[in-house]
Amino acid sequence: MNVWKYTYIKFYQFRRETLAGDYTAMLFVVELDFCVYSGIVSLTDGLTGYNLIPCHELLYVFILLGGGFILWMIRNYSLRKNGAFERIKKEVEEEPRKFLWGTLSLLYVLFTLAFVALSMYLWSQKMIPVLFDV
Repeated sequence: MNVWKYTYIKFYQFRRETLAGDYTAMLFVVELDFCVYSGIVSLTDGLTGYNLIPCHELLYVFILLGGGFILWMIRNYSLRKNGAFERIKKEVEEEPRKFLWGTLSLLYVLFTLAFVALSMYLWSQKMIPVLFDV
């Protein structure tokens, strides 16, 4: 069991009424991964001298969109492979410590949002120390 699986299934159960409940849940988890990815890209840009976003906007867009697309493809493939969705769903339903995993799942979502907000704020205020001037 991991936090990603629990978050995915609980969001799926929340969105179960719609026809695309599993796809919506997958997109929610991919969005969380994308938030972490974009925060890492912003911090990396700050550590390398704040050159990527102001000077190379098109490259920055390709890095973000390409990374988001790759994350989506990995998650989509991992859930479609050999009935993984049903296995994950069964594993979450049989979990005896639902409160612990629910708390960890909520903390994962909150820390992900806090991380991306903090990294964007630090980048915009140029508060990230430049370690490698490229």
